[in-house]
Amino acid sequence: MRHLTDKLWAIHTNEYDYAPFKQVENTTDEVKKKYREIFESTIYKTRHLVVHLHAETGKRHLLLGGFAGRVEGYTTSESERLLNIFDSYVTRLENTVRWQWNEGDVAIWDNLATQHYAIADYEDQHRVVRRVTVGKEVPVNTINESSRLLNKK
Repeated sequence: MRHLTDKLWAIHTNEYDYAPFKQVENTTDEVKKKYREIFESTIYKTRHLVVHLHAETGKRHLLLGGFAGRVEGYTTSESERLLNIFDSYVTRLENTVRWQWNEGDVAIWDNLATQHYAIADYEDQHRVVRRVTVGKEVPVNTINESSRLLNKK
């Protein structure tokens, strides 16, 4: 499997509904529409390697997540199966961190080494998410090939 993944590329995009707007009580269709307009205001399509070397640690990581739509060179159904296999590895209990929130906590993670998945267990408590991109490292694989933007519109 490692030999296969080293050679794979995945096409990532925000063009599809990877993260549907969460149903919140009293959320109007207008709020949902505004969310979609912002999320899809610029459509990106990027060719990312499936396995990349972390720029600081040199460790191998899977570069996947909700934006990975398909694996290049494979049919839709084959891509889904491959992505499900990789996702099952990422989400194994021994590969996860479950944060026990306390008031005032701030969580920061490295998107090149981790994936974020918010569990909706905060009931009626207010949750604020701010996404910040730091750095300009373009992911590279084990033979120094780089991810690249395919389309931005």
